[in-house]
Amino acid sequence: MKHAIVYFPYELQKNPKSGSGVRPKRLVEAFTRYGEKENLEIVVISGQSKVRKERIREYLGNHDVKDAVFCYMENSTMPFWLTDKDHVPRGIGLDFPFWKKLKENSVPIGCFYRDVYWQFDDMYVPPFGYKFLTPVMRNIYRRELSTYHKVVDKMYLPSLEMNRFVKWEKDFDELPPGMEQVPAVEHTSSSVPTAVYVGGITDTVGILTMLEAFSLLNEGGVKVKLEFICREGEFKKYPEVQKFQNEPWISIQHLSGDELKEVYKKADLALIPREKNTYHDFAMPVKLFEYLSYSLPIVATNCDAHARFLQDNLFGIVSTVDKQDFAEAVHQALKPEVHQELVRSIQEHAFEKNSWDARVQKVVHDLTAIRK
Repeated sequence: MKHAIVYFPYELQKNPKSGSGVRPKRLVEAFTRYGEKENLEIVVISGQSKVRKERIREYLGNHDVKDAVFCYMENSTMPFWLTDKDHVPRGIGLDFPFWKKLKENSVPIGCFYRDVYWQFDDMYVPPFGYKFLTPVMRNIYRRELSTYHKVVDKMYLPSLEMNRFVKWEKDFDELPPGMEQVPAVEHTSSSVPTAVYVGGITDTVGILTMLEAFSLLNEGGVKVKLEFICREGEFKKYPEVQKFQNEPWISIQHLSGDELKEVYKKADLALIPREKNTYHDFAMPVKLFEYLSYSLPIVATNCDAHARFLQDNLFGIVSTVDKQDFAEAVHQALKPEVHQELVRSIQEHAFEKNSWDARVQKVVHDLTAIRK
């Protein structure tokens, strides 16, 4: 029987709570929907090395590899040899021989490569915090990419800009990020417009740009409110952010999950104030798509990947990392005619173009075209 393989060289969480755990679950659900619609069996291979070994054995015993239409896989943030919970490399000689067997039978392979944080000294923490392991681990990450080059036909990245660091020499592209569908919410209107920021505050350059912009916007009285949602522990570490807590235009809360729904319902606008740097230029913020799922236009700083996405799709306004410019972008996005156009564009196109089903459709289109 014709079938497609969805491969995760790690264990999937049974009850995921974070974005990294939810993503594979949503992806499998979307592939399953596609398989049911097209009468195509979806074979999921995942688990720690011992389980993967058994599932590969079962697959080869029950299926003819020549009947595989394609294989789509997603890497972990840990090299695939080390994805058991204790990071002991028990899977050496497990994954690559299977992928090689698929290649020998002309099965197209696509891989989503999630991140290159390991290349950045200020972001990468080696196993157990031992700095002497950093060069060792970076060499392993490079060997992992070299292995992918031997078997992967199409590499998918969170943004095209990221290939500056992946240096993929063959075919590569972006994928729809996998956006959740939120039931239509009725926004609570207010005489004073409200913007919302949800996220970390370690990027003080971006955060202070936003806060100082709101100070400018509200000179002489409250004209735009800011719902500022962050972790309480982080907030206590940054006195330069705390000094804004008594301003009449700001409400600082420490919320998460479903608690955010009421905040989004009251908001007119969402904010992504990031310092423009090498990493931010290719990273796509997860919150961007959560904002869009609630039909919120976005004001963001001009980091390359998300700025291109917002401008190309008419989902928001882009500013430089400057308090005056950021304030003007917020003011512009709240103009009734501009705001209505942004909301309309989001409601008509955001979910359609960026859903989990759209992600699967692109994978199917790309990988089946390779085999023809």
